Amino acid sequence: MLSIQKDKSKALIVYVYDEIEREATGEAGHWWLHESLKKLENSFKKEFKLDLIVMKGSAQESLSKLIKKYKINRVVWNRLYSKKSISRDTKIKQDLKEKNIEVETFNAHLLNEPWEVQNNSGLYFKVFTPYWRKAFDVYKAKKYQITSLKSIDPLEHNEKTQWNFLPSKKWYQKFSNYWKPGEEEALKKLKYYINNHIDNYKEGRDRPDLDQTSRLSPHLRFGEISPRMIFNQVIKSKKLDISSLTFLSEIGWREFSYSLLYYSKDLSTMPINEKFSKFPWRKNEKDLNLWKKGKTGIPLIDAAMRQIYDNGWMHNRLRMVVGSFLVKNLLLNWTYGERYFQNTLLDYDEASNAAGWQWIAGCGADASPYFRVFNPVLQSERFDPQAKFILKYLPDLEGLKKPSLIFQPYLSEESLNNLVKNNQYYYPIVDLKDSRNRALEAYQRIKS
Repeated sequence: MLSIQKDKSKALIVYVYDEIEREATGEAGHWWLHESLKKLENSFKKEFKLDLIVMKGSAQESLSKLIKKYKINRVVWNRLYSKKSISRDTKIKQDLKEKNIEVETFNAHLLNEPWEVQNNSGLYFKVFTPYWRKAFDVYKAKKYQITSLKSIDPLEHNEKTQWNFLPSKKWYQKFSNYWKPGEEEALKKLKYYINNHIDNYKEGRDRPDLDQTSRLSPHLRFGEISPRMIFNQVIKSKKLDISSLTFLSEIGWREFSYSLLYYSKDLSTMPINEKFSKFPWRKNEKDLNLWKKGKTGIPLIDAAMRQIYDNGWMHNRLRMVVGSFLVKNLLLNWTYGERYFQNTLLDYDEASNAAGWQWIAGCGADASPYFRVFNPVLQSERFDPQAKFILKYLPDLEGLKKPSLIFQPYLSEESLNNLVKNNQYYYPIVDLKDSRNRALEAYQRIKS
């Protein structure tokens, strides 16, 4: 948030951390938030001689305090799109206007505002492909004028700027082995990816063993790079071939998710397809915990779940596979997975995460058909053919030697018994075929 004084040349740069912001950032994400704000504070001081003021508590009370104390007459901020954020910001805006404070808000988070992309009936899209076709054209027709922060002088203040958003548990400490938050790193990653990997994105994006994704998602989530920057740089640097268009469609999915967030009652808890409110989900805390801990006895699932705990991130293909396993093979409510990802993903995004889980569960807009059940063994054979990804996180399976056995240790009863006896692996908690049939039978109950 930017607060500007009468002459409109002096400003306070403010980040307010309130209950809504806390809910929108999971436990792992608080590590990124902490590091990102430190980088932001340093860059403001170095490049613009501006301080970053960080405040905790009610956004309305925090702003009112600063406005009164420093005689602020104009406030600007970037818009958010959840129901709670909109309600909060609308009240603040009304209150400020009643006090004759000038207010202006901007879109910095998306290519397009949700209401800018509508179908021919004037309604929001519920199918991704026509949505993205329209959104792509809407964005390309826009023109922007960029104003540098160098045109703003710092306003002298005596606010304390110390903070600590680090989680109480120290599990986040290993994240620094894999990640470097900040705008500088985000721009470096984008340039490197465009120059080295984007041409192979359509094929490489599905291979967790090759890991050729951009890893820009946490930077995008915390505003260190904008979707406009990514879109514009790809358009500028590359011919729009199938790979670069596929890459940009991931930005499109994020945009689509925010449209769903904006128009839905509660994307993280309420299925868009209302029939799923009557779905006969199982309740089994033991199976849920084994899934979370990567102890299901299905190697690709377990390796992926260990990746998320170790890295604070999971390959996109695997997010679909472990999600399918949870909601279909284990028949557990998709909201359990949504909440777990919220706390463990550095790139947790309230729109993309919820929309992704609804897609996996078959209950969302343009969702994967419920009868589509990802088979972890077939996914392993296709996208991790030498079992390199699995062995990275489950090295004790290396003794099985053949990828076919690594994908399915239970095919060799003797080998699996030895692994279990030595606390190196686990018996499968479900039979993949039987649990798939159980899921399809459950779906028939709500189909009509």
